[in-house]
Amino acid sequence: MTNTAILTPEAQAYLERYLRKVRGALRGHRAVDADDVERDVICHVSAELGQPGDPVSTAQLRTVLERLGNPDQWISADELPLWRRVVLRLRTGPEDWRLPYLTFALWTIGPMVGPIALFLIASFFAARATVALVDSEGDDLGARRWLVYPPLLIFYLPTVIALLGWPLALAAGASEELPRVRPDLWEALQPVWLGVPGVVLFVAGLWWTATGMISTRLAPAIRTVFFPLANWFEPRHGRVLMAVGFSLFALGGTLLFAAVRL
Repeated sequence: MTNTAILTPEAQAYLERYLRKVRGALRGHRAVDADDVERDVICHVSAELGQPGDPVSTAQLRTVLERLGNPDQWISADELPLWRRVVLRLRTGPEDWRLPYLTFALWTIGPMVGPIALFLIASFFAARATVALVDSEGDDLGARRWLVYPPLLIFYLPTVIALLGWPLALAAGASEELPRVRPDLWEALQPVWLGVPGVVLFVAGLWWTATGMISTRLAPAIRTVFFPLANWFEPRHGRVLMAVGFSLFALGGTLLFAAVRL
């Protein structure tokens, strides 16, 4: 390394790792020459540990380098490009912030470089791990929700929409196929402006009523599955859904009855 400081092999390897961190921290920063900084570090180590004697141990070298500080701290984060600030935050930030940043990176950047589905699924599980970590510490997500909620929503919303809206999709498909497959039933639904809405409301209302009844008993499971966005869900919300479903069921039955009578 130098003519005045002799390092043990372990200490030499430790210094090389530190210098790699120096080069990594300064990469892309045009105002600072990484080679000059590296030479300054070596000169500083030599000045501190270059006295004659036994080879310098890793413990002695670590003490000197710790006084210099972490290379990542030598440059203000505001001077770094955005992507470097994100990487720095992931590497050095507290765990409860690193996970949200990792989640957001998987959700936004991941699909650009690899299989979309794989990265979206990974971002979902990273988001769930984040909210579980924060919840276990009795903390609140606060501003971190803006990094964590998007991957959760892209799975939660389609699930809820599919769960509650499949009768509408079924009715739309049936309205196209029924005239060809069962013209007799199609004739029974005339006039269309009464029969088709009647079928849609009848089926959707029946399903929402059943879903509301089930959700009143499974409120804790719903909060767990859609955690943390369904923490507000209580059995009374299931009863509201059941009441809405029963109202649609009754209205759909009324329209079907009117269509048949006409």
